[in-house]
Amino acid sequence: MAAAGLRFVHQDLGLVDTLPVYENMAFQTGFVCRAGIIDKKACIAAATRALARLGAGIDPRSMVGELSHADKTIVALARAMQGEANVIVLDEVTASLPSPDAARIHDAVRAAKEHGTAFLYVTHRLEDVFSLCDRATVLADGRNVASCEVSTIGMADIVRWITGSEPRPRRTATASAIDGSSRLTGRTLAGREIEVPIDIDLRAGEILGVTGIRGSGYDRLCRWLAGIESCPGGEIRLDGRRLSGDPRQARSVGVDIVLGDRSLAAFADLTVRENLFPAALTGGRRREGERAADSLGRLDVRPARAAERIMATLSGGNQQKVIFARALDRLPRVIVFIDPTAGVDIGARRDLHDLVRHAARAGTAILYGSSDFEEIVDIADSVVVVRRGAPASRLAVGELDWNILMRVAQDASSDPTALRELSA
Repeated sequence: MAAAGLRFVHQDLGLVDTLPVYENMAFQTGFVCRAGIIDKKACIAAATRALARLGAGIDPRSMVGELSHADKTIVALARAMQGEANVIVLDEVTASLPSPDAARIHDAVRAAKEHGTAFLYVTHRLEDVFSLCDRATVLADGRNVASCEVSTIGMADIVRWITGSEPRPRRTATASAIDGSSRLTGRTLAGREIEVPIDIDLRAGEILGVTGIRGSGYDRLCRWLAGIESCPGGEIRLDGRRLSGDPRQARSVGVDIVLGDRSLAAFADLTVRENLFPAALTGGRRREGERAADSLGRLDVRPARAAERIMATLSGGNQQKVIFARALDRLPRVIVFIDPTAGVDIGARRDLHDLVRHAARAGTAILYGSSDFEEIVDIADSVVVVRRGAPASRLAVGELDWNILMRVAQDASSDPTALRELSA
């Protein structure tokens, strides 16, 4: 396939972190040698030219392990383009990237298209389709349900083809979210990645989105508020009680967390039942099995009767449903989500959002951290945009879209009202 000019860039990029960029790229076409000795200067020059074709200012002498995930993806793309690359398959390369970093990948792909390379772009991120692609093919349950020019369709069409139903209207804030007193508060929170102190107020029944670009500290803020990391400055209180940054204390008073990184959130080699109940229930395995069957049935975890399956054998979306169910089963007062739907398809994401909304209607306070601006607009009542070195903005989602959030996240001087008028 490589000889025919067909190349692949997978979500697992296949780069060696402990080697420099130019050596990783030379694995594609071979090292330039003189008199049987690797010509380092020539290899660096070749890597520089390949990266320049994509508009990337990456130093080819940098160690790959020191690069951001977006830069690593661009290196993998530049490597794939070396030689006679006629068609490149990009397999979920932006799945775990925040929106601004995904936009950098899009720019690199567009630059590669100018050189005549064709792309097959596999993705769950619908905004990628409309930002980048010329034609789209939609697969659902192993069937080709639609193929068309992207210019002739809207996002609602793709959602309908994938899920079999119309997109749901955005959630409006509940009365408890509007009128309730603060359940979780943070005052003058600052530390690593967050240079200007931030205040947070989260009410019962509210879904508060927290977002920002990579390095802004949006995820760090969520970790502080979840009590899994101690905040160097300021204080955090739950119903007036100060939290100390001890995970055990946070959980004991009703704060839970859901992570999108399943390598941290799930026990891949244990059964689904064991993942749901990591602490043994009174009543033993039989009781756990009954509770697991009930939870998995309500969440439509597939395949059916999955309780005794090994967690790693489930799809990403179904694994994430199990992680959601584990948190919801404990009926916490607060749930903090950090990029909980990374790499999950639109159908599973919608099911997971339904679980979040159900928990909010039941009075749980939801802090929803995500670098996916489209997701934040879809799920949140209001959103805190975190910017490193600049005051955070708290915005009512209303008519905001992901493009406006991106511009606010990147530019502290952006006026959301003016941006909304420009996008109308």
